[in-house]
Amino acid sequence: MNFAARVTSRALEAGRATSILRSVRVTALGLTSVALTALFVFPASLPAAADPPLTVAEARKLITQLRTDAAAIDQQYAGVREQIKQGRAQLKLKQADVQAQTGKVARMRLQVGQVALAQFQNRSLDTAAQLFVTPDTDRFLSQISTVQRISENQNSQLQDYQQAQADLAALEHSAETDLATLAEKQKQLKSLTDASDKKLEQAKRVLAKLSADKRSQLAAAEARATARANAAASRDAARGPVSGKGAKALEYAKAQLGEPYVRNGAGPSGWDCSGLTMRAWGSVGVSLPHSAGQQSNRGRSVARSDLQLGDLVFFYSPISHVGLYAGNGRIIHAPRPGKSVEYTKISYMPWAGARRPG
Repeated sequence: MNFAARVTSRALEAGRATSILRSVRVTALGLTSVALTALFVFPASLPAAADPPLTVAEARKLITQLRTDAAAIDQQYAGVREQIKQGRAQLKLKQADVQAQTGKVARMRLQVGQVALAQFQNRSLDTAAQLFVTPDTDRFLSQISTVQRISENQNSQLQDYQQAQADLAALEHSAETDLATLAEKQKQLKSLTDASDKKLEQAKRVLAKLSADKRSQLAAAEARATARANAAASRDAARGPVSGKGAKALEYAKAQLGEPYVRNGAGPSGWDCSGLTMRAWGSVGVSLPHSAGQQSNRGRSVARSDLQLGDLVFFYSPISHVGLYAGNGRIIHAPRPGKSVEYTKISYMPWAGARRPG
């Protein structure tokens, strides 16, 4: 039995609820938060007690996949949180529009009421009779001219007032809908947090099944891989500085090397992938949302062959990870829970595109 088959057989026994295959990860990321909740309620599928224990390599592969899945869910969370932030800003504008429109309707109601009252008070006397009983003829003629003009425009004023009322009702309804949408998105945040936590708990259970010696070997293997990647990138970077906003954003990210991954982290001492890229480009005056998916819509598209230092490089479908191009086929990124900001090769993850902000 080959390596992949052994891992699949051992790690997925109890109903095969937990998949270490990339296809399951891609499918999970396309689900709604409700579906995600349903997907992650199964207990972690660990090797049965009678099975041979996982090797260090098998455990590392499974734990890496679970934590990578958790990081991808964290980016879904970040995307929903950005939507809530934008929704609240739009709602604030709508509420201001509702307030302004309410004042407008009140003023128009007063004007229409005054016209109606004036016509009611004068309805029993025709113009000639009013002229006869009015001592100030010149003033009356001036006033009656104004009243007649108002009367001619009454239908138009009434229609304007009715339209203003309809506009107010529409604004109020839109604001109420936005409030309901925000409430639903808040629920999505909770579902996504739970889903990510379940992945991390599964990873902990895999780790707990290992002996102390194997846990030490696993930690050492992770440390060696990170050290090799960072050393290789540092050697390549010794050619000299490169100017430009992208290069300066990259320098910001380099200063964070070794700092831990933190869910929704945006510094100063912990990062998720989009939090790192957001702050890096923010350091050179370019604003980005805290979401890999939303960052993929900013700036201009860049071909893989035209990458420059600091360009945003995206991975997976749907997009769930981002890093900054560091040259020579590498990026700097905040990988996943249990890891720190580091260099890695672009080829280690499925390419999804690149953008150049600013």
